[in-house]
Amino acid sequence: MDASLKRPATSRSYAGLPPEERVARRRQQFIEAGRQLFGTIGYRKTTVRLLCKEAGLTDRYFYESFASIEALLVAVYEGLIDELESAILTAFLSDPEAGLEARIRSGVDALFRVAENPQLSRVIWIEILGVSPGAEAVYNVTLRRFADLLFSLGNAMLQPVTVPEPVLRTACMGLIGAASETAKDWLHASYQQPREVLVDGVMVLFRGLIRALRTG
Repeated sequence: MDASLKRPATSRSYAGLPPEERVARRRQQFIEAGRQLFGTIGYRKTTVRLLCKEAGLTDRYFYESFASIEALLVAVYEGLIDELESAILTAFLSDPEAGLEARIRSGVDALFRVAENPQLSRVIWIEILGVSPGAEAVYNVTLRRFADLLFSLGNAMLQPVTVPEPVLRTACMGLIGAASETAKDWLHASYQQPREVLVDGVMVLFRGLIRALRTG
């Protein structure tokens, strides 16, 4: 539609809510619908019609907030990643008196507690992949984000660190990749292993990094 034919925006509130808050609420309804559908039937089987039915809204409101289903997928994914990061940091910081290894274990356990939810795991580790170069870039940025977080925590708690920074950053990226692939494989294997086994396995890798940083 030609922009000149659009109705002018109004600031009039409706049902006690200002327009911008109603837009935000509708957007959140579609995000919740996306979480449900992407995590169950998957991105490729999800249509705007299904999203509208799940959200209880019309397609007009879908396109009010999202240019495409892929844009919604990215928004859902990024929201889940924020929740995952928050869960890991909360666990890591929950006991300031604990040693570094115990705190890392708490963070790793928090990661796999989130991964135990197959609906969330499907979006985080499966549905975001293979969609488009743009979605792949979002996924790769997320891996680097967690690697940077690990680097910052390790650097702060293991001073002095004698390993060169580029080497440490590479090691952190490798650990994040290993943890991520382990979570993905756990989902594909229908959670055959207990969560504690996965935590123990990933902690072997973290202990190796801690030992290397402490000995140089």
